[in-house]
Amino acid sequence: MRTRFLPSRLGVPQLLLSSLALAALPLADAADNSAPTAAAPKQAKAFDPHDLRGIWMQTRDRPFKSYPFTPEYEAIYKQRRADEAAGKPFQVAENRCLPAGLAASMTTGAYPIEIFYQKGDQEILIQKENLGAIYRVFLNRPHKSADELYPMFYGDSVGHWEGDVLVVDTISLGATSALDLIAPHSDALHVIQRFHRISYDTLEDELTFDDPKALTHPVTGVAIYRYEPDWELEEYECTNERLIFENGGAQTIGPGHTP
Repeated sequence: MRTRFLPSRLGVPQLLLSSLALAALPLADAADNSAPTAAAPKQAKAFDPHDLRGIWMQTRDRPFKSYPFTPEYEAIYKQRRADEAAGKPFQVAENRCLPAGLAASMTTGAYPIEIFYQKGDQEILIQKENLGAIYRVFLNRPHKSADELYPMFYGDSVGHWEGDVLVVDTISLGATSALDLIAPHSDALHVIQRFHRISYDTLEDELTFDDPKALTHPVTGVAIYRYEPDWELEEYECTNERLIFENGGAQTIGPGHTP
């Protein structure tokens, strides 16, 4: 959950004037036919496009509507849909209190993200307000060698600036198997993100998914985030003690524990 601090709403009192009060008001000068003064345009807030720090909330528009699956992964996707319709939904990592993974975290906006800089701005941390959703972007090194990598939830992410755009390249994402909540991906998934702060309160994240096993070609979509300077990220804990999974995949909710 998150906390918001919102300004109070002030009502505007209605002004009631008697006929005597109205009579006391000065009459408008009949010779003054000048047009009313136009309101000055609102000044845009200044911002540094290289400063992405703070809390951002993704808008409701999702970056991807569908994916060009290979025949093998189209079959996996259809099976997951069929299981869902039969009451045996695909168990995403979060249902078992595991991290959602990079792709799902950056495409499904149920929770805000917070961006931090550290180590002399050579390392960027992106945290989402749900279980284990934090990953590091290293600006001062290349990808690790193949013998150092292993299947990870958020992968090995390295970045660099191209003008005002932060380009983040992520590999080794084999610990998860869903691009969002149900669409499958393989251990070959490669994600490129291009973060661009286009105004004080708007951040674009252009995502490209390249997965030669699961997709017939790379796909690109854009997630939009709004700056929320008055929000705070709160503690998030996950427990699945009440979820009961049968061998066939059926799921039931057990009774709550009593103290």
